Amino acid sequence: MKKLCLILFAVLFISVLGNAQDMSDLKNKVQMMNDESAKKWVAGDMESLWGSYDENIISMPSYEPMMKGIEACKESYKKMNDAGMKVTAFKSTVTDVMQAGNLVVDIGTYEISMIIPQMGDQPWNDHGKYMTIWEMQDDGSLKIKVETWNTDVNPWMEMQKSQGQMESKDEHKH
Repeated sequence: MKKLCLILFAVLFISVLGNAQDMSDLKNKVQMMNDESAKKWVAGDMESLWGSYDENIISMPSYEPMMKGIEACKESYKKMNDAGMKVTAFKSTVTDVMQAGNLVVDIGTYEISMIIPQMGDQPWNDHGKYMTIWEMQDDGSLKIKVETWNTDVNPWMEMQKSQGQMESKDEHKH
């Protein structure tokens, strides 16, 4: 009986270690995909970036209504681009990964820097948290099904600080 319990314990221990390794590999895969997406975002290579999105993506950005479908996301990006906004740096860090069937939940933090013409020539820096739900495809690749993010920075306070700095510069000119 002791031998049977020892064997069962060993099998359970090995399966737990194997699952931990699988999750570590999955976390690394998601981080690599996020890193690649960040490079595309900063380079403005949106056509390539959209390839990692599911056609029926649900996107829930901070301070904007929910968007459904890849075309709605493309339109939102086009408006941002047409307004002169440009991402100059982006980094995400995967903190947690969970898997349920063919869905992978990616939770982490982000840092972003953008040029926003309405805020002058100073870059706007933000950091926050995000959650992305990826769907495993038949070929092993992942596509984004749902994404959401929100800032840890109060943007209204940042805009007031930026406005105050711009006013201070104007006062020194006179």
